[in-house]
Amino acid sequence: ISLTRYPEKRRALDEALEHLPPEDSALPEAKTATERGFRALANAYRQARNTDAEQATAAEKERLDYFTLWVHQIKTPISALDLMAQSDDPVDRELLRQEVFKIGRYADAALTYQRLKSIHGDLALADVPLYPLCCTAVKALRPIFLYRRIGLEMEPFQGVALSDAKWLGMALEQVLTNALKYTPPGGSITVGLREPLVLFVRDTGPGIGAEDLPRVFERGFTGRIGRMEREGEKSTGIGLYLCKQACDILGHGVSIASPPGEGVTVTFDLRRERFEPFA
Repeated sequence: ISLTRYPEKRRALDEALEHLPPEDSALPEAKTATERGFRALANAYRQARNTDAEQATAAEKERLDYFTLWVHQIKTPISALDLMAQSDDPVDRELLRQEVFKIGRYADAALTYQRLKSIHGDLALADVPLYPLCCTAVKALRPIFLYRRIGLEMEPFQGVALSDAKWLGMALEQVLTNALKYTPPGGSITVGLREPLVLFVRDTGPGIGAEDLPRVFERGFTGRIGRMEREGEKSTGIGLYLCKQACDILGHGVSIASPPGEGVTVTFDLRRERFEPFA
């Protein structure tokens, strides 16, 4: 009986192999335990392949969405530089520096976004002194502080966290950049340590609506304030997303509070009750 069924099964199997991965209905009927086992194995491989394909498609869409936003974002300073080049009026050197600075920051953000996908291979855990880390982040953004006349309140403090200085510094810079973006000229930003290993950044901007707070770390979410024009630039909703992703991988907590009329406070909880290896 097996011999008479063999040619039919063989033809069905050959047809299924021509259209990989075969659907369950295209596989020859399983009569024995061994055949049922091989059929289940084939289906498992097909499902795993479909899952991998769906994940790859989702990741590609995420990258495309981000770089579409990024291109629109970086076109603004490029257009400003183009207008300066075409103008017969004397060039405002400070404004020129600001536009070049923006392009550099956007380029850094794009590189960070790409590297974030392989961050686990780039981590270097060590004791990170927090005050020098904050000083480095503020220094990187010094041109914006000066240009927008935004004050900085940051008294020296003690604190050392087990972390990765580069990625924690990136998260801190993203938060400071956001604070600078929304703080009006003449306002101020405060950086300090609320308690051992609980770092905070507070601004004097318009704050975030209660309806937007639960979504501020979502990729691409800008909220009501973010959709408003600010000196020709719109938010892309990427900075806080990058911050949250890095902190999650580092094992740090990050949260946002915005009491009415009190601006925005971002808190980094860098305490570790026990060491947990990175996933």
